[in-house]
Amino acid sequence: MYPANSHVVRDATAADEYALRRIAKAAGRSPLEGRIVVAEVSGVVAAAVSRDDDRAIIDHALAPHYLTPMLRARASGTDAYERQADLSERLREAVLGPRSAERLARAA
Repeated sequence: MYPANSHVVRDATAADEYALRRIAKAAGRSPLEGRIVVAEVSGVVAAAVSRDDDRAIIDHALAPHYLTPMLRARASGTDAYERQADLSERLREAVLGPRSAERLARAA
């Protein structure tokens, strides 16, 4: 198990633009765009994942190996919540798959 207090995972803000550009440049990749989730290690942005295209950038000097999967899990959870805020429906969808439009219309 990984310690939950070793990092902070949050949505990126405009104040993170410089850090995101720094990480992208160090990784030799283009900066992320759109909705972004970042992870801070010791108060420094160390990794980020775009919720729009699932691209990730990481500062290998700061970020532990498990940080990118944790960011993707957070992004996936946020996306699921935005699609369906009801927890019981999200759990049902995770187990049985999404409901068809016809079944949704009958349930309403």
